[in-house]
Amino acid sequence: MLFNSIPFLIFFSSVYLLYWAIPKEVRKYFLLIAGIGFYAYFSLALTVHFLVVIGINYLLYRKIKSQPTKFWIGLTVTLNLINLGFFKYIYFFSKVLADLTNYPFFQQVPNLIHIALPLAISFYTFQVIAAAVDTYRDSTKPVVKVEDYFLFVAFFPVLIAGPIMRMSDFFPNLDKLTPNKEKMYRASYLLMSGLVKKVLVADPMSLTISPVFGSPAEYDSFSLFIAGICYAIQVYSDFSGLTDMARSIALYLGFETPENFKAPFFSTSGRELWKRWHITLSFWLRDYIYFPLGGSRKGELRTYLNLIIIMTLGGFWHGADYTFICWGFYWGLILAGERYFEDNLGWKLTPQKNKFLMVIKALIVFVLFSISGLMFRSNNATNMVDHFYGIFTHFSYSLEAMIAGDSNQWLVSATSLLGHGSSFRFQHIENLERIFYTSIALLFFHHIQYVPEFWDRVRKHDVWLVPILGVVTIFLLATLSQDGGEFIYYKF
Repeated sequence: MLFNSIPFLIFFSSVYLLYWAIPKEVRKYFLLIAGIGFYAYFSLALTVHFLVVIGINYLLYRKIKSQPTKFWIGLTVTLNLINLGFFKYIYFFSKVLADLTNYPFFQQVPNLIHIALPLAISFYTFQVIAAAVDTYRDSTKPVVKVEDYFLFVAFFPVLIAGPIMRMSDFFPNLDKLTPNKEKMYRASYLLMSGLVKKVLVADPMSLTISPVFGSPAEYDSFSLFIAGICYAIQVYSDFSGLTDMARSIALYLGFETPENFKAPFFSTSGRELWKRWHITLSFWLRDYIYFPLGGSRKGELRTYLNLIIIMTLGGFWHGADYTFICWGFYWGLILAGERYFEDNLGWKLTPQKNKFLMVIKALIVFVLFSISGLMFRSNNATNMVDHFYGIFTHFSYSLEAMIAGDSNQWLVSATSLLGHGSSFRFQHIENLERIFYTSIALLFFHHIQYVPEFWDRVRKHDVWLVPILGVVTIFLLATLSQDGGEFIYYKF
């Protein structure tokens, strides 16, 4: 049930009207039923699995609460990782074994075992692990009731793709489930921005770059490189738009949720980028993997290794493919390299005052992000290799030059009669004019996130500004929307 779909509009409208009509004391129970129903729309069988996982984690939470020992926290983390690994990575591990051993059995595993990926398993796994670890670290806080814990995991606005909430983010909201005009206005702004990002920016850009990533061997160098720039715009608009909608829906229900993006492409270093992009995941990796590994307290080499480990694991969390591992390792090397040059060699890589240098550095970081997007978006490892190989070899006339010769020149000339130019040339990415208006939209939404206080000045006009912008948004969606697909992060 996509947030930008008719079924969800019907579902949420019904939930919203009933939610505020019933007594305050039973609203959280109603939300729990709504969350289970939302999950059941995806798969009734996997809903049973979902509820069993929550139940087991609640029992383990209570055990950690009464006996905060390494055994119980280790058991909790292990069971959740096994659950995640079985459903999400069994095909990947069989592929790795097949590649290493060339044994036929491992090659046939996908045909022998059919496993459906449970909805939101990556996100709720990290959420329950964080809850267990936080309880282990501080077991003095009051015991969470079973119904509150179930709602914490099954809260449908953030269930699909975050933000990854912690108990300290979620439970204070349960005492504030009353209508709030300011929250409603803020929710409306977030909903409008999320819809515009997804439908008017991300979806059109997806249509532009999908052919390139589908067949990278057929496109020229420029198209292969610019596809990374386009994907950076798409993935930000798609995921940031999804987060805006999730936070909007939560606000409509009275819940404050953490920000997940804060103008990431205005960052002047990789370190800053990951404090502004998918913030809840970055901080999760820092607090529950990087710090336990020793962080920066165990020497320089260990610090660099820890950075590479957490980013590689972060890549692997996103998807079960070599491409995601390469993506995470790539960013680990960049973060480790930045730390080495700045802390060890004393190089000032991050400009602080010179605005021109800050813009140049932000552009460099954006290009580095776009290059990583070529790995992240590639359909498989073979396509990823073809994509990077093509960037350095697929020049506009290189294929024609290879084919042409004294005996083949007639063939090259003859094919030009069938269309525009020779058929022996690499294809060129189409609809590049979309980069212009999507870039304008990107800068606009980044400015809102980067300097929110600038836009807070117009909030005094909420009473008439929200309905006017709402009508404009509906008009734009109705007239300019194109065929789109699911949100990128739905599959993670």
